[in-house]
Amino acid sequence: MTGQNISKFGKRFIVEASGTSLSDREKILLERLQPAGIILRSRNFLQDKEYEVWLERYQSLLAQIKQILTHQKIIISIDHEGGRVIRPPSPITKFPYAAKWTNSAKEVAKAMATELKSLAINIDYAPVADIHSNPQNPVIGQRSFGTSASAVTKAACEFARTIKANGITPCAKHFPGHGDTKTDSHFGVPVLGLSLDELKERELLPFQALVNENVQIIMTAHVLFSKIDPENTATLSKKILHDLLRDEMGFKGIVIADALGMAAISGSLSKQETVIKAVNASLDLFLIAGDTVTIEHAVTMAELLDDAVTEGKIKHDILEASEKRIDKFISSLPQHKVARLDSNIFTQHQKLADKLSAQAVENAFELNVPGFD
Repeated sequence: MTGQNISKFGKRFIVEASGTSLSDREKILLERLQPAGIILRSRNFLQDKEYEVWLERYQSLLAQIKQILTHQKIIISIDHEGGRVIRPPSPITKFPYAAKWTNSAKEVAKAMATELKSLAINIDYAPVADIHSNPQNPVIGQRSFGTSASAVTKAACEFARTIKANGITPCAKHFPGHGDTKTDSHFGVPVLGLSLDELKERELLPFQALVNENVQIIMTAHVLFSKIDPENTATLSKKILHDLLRDEMGFKGIVIADALGMAAISGSLSKQETVIKAVNASLDLFLIAGDTVTIEHAVTMAELLDDAVTEGKIKHDILEASEKRIDKFISSLPQHKVARLDSNIFTQHQKLADKLSAQAVENAFELNVPGFD
């Protein structure tokens, strides 16, 4: 039996629009699902237009979404790290990858928060808390603050603390660590043979520090840690999300899946087993983002979730605890308004970006990852 009233599960989903305005089909799906909010991609901005033009269209898109969603507090989120991982067009500052501002995390976080807040954004999927420990890693690289746990920990905590103080909720990623992989989870399932003790000695140190800093939301890695849970990637693993992150590390906040359009998991989204494993593992939010997924996929997953709950395949206490976390989190989120920033602000931010871009980074390289835009 397919769930009819799936809006009761809508708070578990963050979705993306396909363009700079909603299609009629998207309006219908959003009305039915009532998701917690949206993630913004490059496609949601008029990339080749003047600031005033694209800002007006963007404001109109948000107005469309808010008109459909019945809840007052809405998640408006974005991947905004630096380098290629920046979605809005100029004059939003194109800061370099995090590796070039490890020692300037406070300044960059403050500048980013000012610009993101002006776009009514309230969650940034940053900082990257992965350690760039493997030179062959095809997806983390310069997105990491460094090659040591100490450098990443210091910069990630400074970034999270500062951006939070300036009105943007940070999200630490990708738990429990994507830095030592040789496979890109956009294309396949990375497998890491690190033991739990090895994770505790390196990968988990930045995340534990961020938990201690009371970061409110942590994003999973679509990585299989074969010595810890040989059957499930971290996103679906109770051993990693519940037993490790929540019980052992003491995290009380929101766990969100990395983008579900990535090849490491996208093929299993239509399986009820995936939804059941995720929720029972202690996952709170599904991020329906990527070139291979749409709001339709979120609706399908909500239907699967509804059926699973009806059939008793998800424990009631787990579901209730998760719902309380989500409600508490969303109620705490600031709600900003779109506002045009003065050109002098962008000029100062660009000077900082130019200064940081000039700094050399050992083993620097550019990422070329489909879906990053």
